[in-house]
Amino acid sequence: MIEYTGLDERSSGWIVAETAFNAKYLAKFETIFCQGNGYMGLRAATEESYPGERRNLFVAGTYNRFANEEVTELPNAADMAQLDIQLNGQPFHLEKGRILSYRRELDLRQGELRRNVLWEDEQGAQYKLSFRRFVSLHDLHLMALRVEITPLTQAAHVSIRSGINGQMTNSGAQHFIEGDRRIFDKELIQYIATTTESNITFVHTCVHQLQENGERLADEPVPSMDRRRVTLTYKRLVQAGSTLVFDKMASVYTSLDQKWDGDACALELQNTARIHLRAAAEGGYDKIFSAHEDAWSRFWEQANIEIKSQNAFDQLAIRFAQYHLVLMTPAHDSRFSVGAKGLTGEGYKGHVFWDTEIFILPYFLYTAPETARKLVKYRYHTLNGARKKARDNGYRGAMYPWESALTGEEETPEWGPVDIVTGTPTYIWTGKIEQHITADVAYGVWHYYQATGDQRYMDAYGYEILIETANFWSSRLEWNVKDKKYYIHDVIGPDEYKEHVSNNAFTNYMAYWNIAKAIECVNQLIQADSEVYSRLNQQLNVSEQLKDWEKKLKLIYLPEPDEKSLIIPQDDTYLHKEVIDLTKYRNQEQVATILHDYSMTQLSDIQVSKQADILVLFYLLEDWFTEETKRANWYYYEPKTLHDSSLSLSTHSMLACDVHELELAYEMFTKAARIDLGPNMHSCDEGIHTASIGGIWKSVVMGFGGVRSWEGTLRLHPKLPAAWERLAYPLAWQGERLYITVTRNEVQVERLSTGTHPLTIVLYGREYELNNQMLTVSTEVQCDE
Repeated sequence: MIEYTGLDERSSGWIVAETAFNAKYLAKFETIFCQGNGYMGLRAATEESYPGERRNLFVAGTYNRFANEEVTELPNAADMAQLDIQLNGQPFHLEKGRILSYRRELDLRQGELRRNVLWEDEQGAQYKLSFRRFVSLHDLHLMALRVEITPLTQAAHVSIRSGINGQMTNSGAQHFIEGDRRIFDKELIQYIATTTESNITFVHTCVHQLQENGERLADEPVPSMDRRRVTLTYKRLVQAGSTLVFDKMASVYTSLDQKWDGDACALELQNTARIHLRAAAEGGYDKIFSAHEDAWSRFWEQANIEIKSQNAFDQLAIRFAQYHLVLMTPAHDSRFSVGAKGLTGEGYKGHVFWDTEIFILPYFLYTAPETARKLVKYRYHTLNGARKKARDNGYRGAMYPWESALTGEEETPEWGPVDIVTGTPTYIWTGKIEQHITADVAYGVWHYYQATGDQRYMDAYGYEILIETANFWSSRLEWNVKDKKYYIHDVIGPDEYKEHVSNNAFTNYMAYWNIAKAIECVNQLIQADSEVYSRLNQQLNVSEQLKDWEKKLKLIYLPEPDEKSLIIPQDDTYLHKEVIDLTKYRNQEQVATILHDYSMTQLSDIQVSKQADILVLFYLLEDWFTEETKRANWYYYEPKTLHDSSLSLSTHSMLACDVHELELAYEMFTKAARIDLGPNMHSCDEGIHTASIGGIWKSVVMGFGGVRSWEGTLRLHPKLPAAWERLAYPLAWQGERLYITVTRNEVQVERLSTGTHPLTIVLYGREYELNNQMLTVSTEVQCDE
């Protein structure tokens, strides 16, 4: 059903294939075969329609609210990929007739989706159909598809109805008001729609071309307009052995596009879209595809990671992750960020979580820092929304939302799945009390600064975020008279199976780090007599805030490791909760099966974790904890973790490397890599797991590749699992470009850029200055640490 090899040696490690058609598994392949470019994402529904399909086209940042009582979501735009194909009056449909051969494959080298079908209709006539599709990486507004139809046993009357279908919804919610519709020159269709609440205008445009046996045809189609739908139907008699080629090129523009920034009139958008598409179509499908292919080639030249493994799946998995990281990330516009499902499905409504800072940002920090800058600047664009949330909740500073969209205001829905005990919807507390997101945002800002040295970003945006997030935490702290400590009560930590806890270790430590870092930065600005400090002090009264931070910082309660066991309590009560046998749930094929037996309230009384909690601290603040403490907590908490969140396994894989459990680290990496790409045919129906996708790269490069940074120092401590012979990956660091190669015997660090100053790195705990282009160190050095 799903295959991980190409049809030739050259495509090895680059192809994911569907080798048989089964309508029960439409959603799996719609997700993993999704195409996009960060501006838009096209879910891979087949050209012909099937019950249960999810035909989605999303444009980054275009959020809309369907009704006042609902939160915003990315609206499902008009569909331009569907084709109604009839052959001798019979609909082409794979649940009818007979499939003689079938293969659909995504080629990661150029993001092209190809499908080849040999099909026999119910009358016994046979046809060969080939489909190609791509969303341009070269031109963010363009997509195109090509269909080739060859009657094999007899001549066929071929009918193809194609157009723009604005009847699409988000699971029933219609986000658009229909606007103008028009067919130009019996060839080009344009359809305009505007979101109901956010007032964003979408302009969809498509054009068609036909060829037979290499010659361009001028057949006139039959036009049609229905409610929210415009089509052209092409009809032609095709002789047996002849091939009809149908090309469709399409574009999407919106009034939110950076060029317009909301100020474009609909007519101007329409004219721009038509001129653009006509110019692109002059070169035809092949020319558009060639430019798209070149863009992907340039990407892979810079970004390709090589894994020589006993398991060929490992190489495919990291490339699959990198492919989807390109698709999900709006590298063109800092006003937007990465949703929890990217642009691949309706799951989580396109909202932005802590996933971005902790699981996705590191990839771009160390490979494409210019894109990383856009992601951290997004949090500045949404700073006022975070300030509003703080005010609304009675706090100072900026309180970032658990789920964010365009404005930075809280977008978490209030109600979720059924409570197994009460039979009523479960109240979703994360938007109210999962507050560590505020420190996560601050950490992402600082991580970016340390990895890039981008002082301009910090001066213009970063310091302000650090100050305002510290202000929030300072106002959030609660004084305990008896213990003479500041506590943080009533929160949810990363482990979302524990609600309404006090002194969650992750939250407390990250709040402490946030305030301490703000103190450090402000003192540096004061000492430098900086204009930046003067501006911020005038704007935010920083001098008074600083006194408050310094007074409270040393009194914040930080859960300490037990003197004997070294276990850090996850919160005030976790270690006193009931211990149950979790074997059934740890061996589950589907996630979250424990919710079939326990309510969220009941889970709060059991020592069970949804995902990594304390262990994430050991990655973010790794120098604050000894290796012995990390190891003790690993062995205590991991057996109690169900990995019911897709971002859990990659974190555990990285930490397993840190505690020298390499084979366990590799096992967890392979499980993480199979969350979306593996054989579970319903693991990603709602869309790709973006945090897990980022986590795959982290497992490879930051886990086995050993890449870490701490306070401006680049550290490398590679450790290859037994299955790997070689790992090679590119790395960006403070304006430099490096290429790291790890084998069983040595580590090579190649300096690709031509920096004039020595580059200091720490490799296996020893400091080296890289003056020339290559540093080679034996892996035996790690044994002498």
